[in-house]
Amino acid sequence: MKASFKGPMVAVATFVLATGASSLALAQQHTTENPAAPPAGAAQQAPQQQGAMPQSADISDQDVQRFAEAQGKVNDIKQEYQGKLQESAQDPQKAMEIQQEAQQEMVQAVEDSGMDVQQYNQIAQLAQYDNELRQRIESQ
Repeated sequence: MKASFKGPMVAVATFVLATGASSLALAQQHTTENPAAPPAGAAQQAPQQQGAMPQSADISDQDVQRFAEAQGKVNDIKQEYQGKLQESAQDPQKAMEIQQEAQQEMVQAVEDSGMDVQQYNQIAQLAQYDNELRQRIESQ
């Protein structure tokens, strides 16, 4: 599957329409680990706080392939749900429910590809700045 990098890198987290590169992962972690925690958008962690950022050379070809597969699935889910979100723009509660459903599907797509969300987001963030990694992903 060929990954597309038109415009900014589309990571799992970007579904919330420009809420940041790690909001989905953080939202998912907050919901799972601490339901009473503030929403992910309230105070996002910097990538350095999530753990050491891998270097391009540290990312195996298998991980690049998994990432490209997951990214394709995530992009499909994002496109599917964008229309639903636009239709529910007048109903914030429904929009939130749709957003949560989409996030769950994207997390599942990433995990079904053999990655965890944190690893996926780290590769996505690194690919934004690392041309070599981005080319490796695009060649998948």
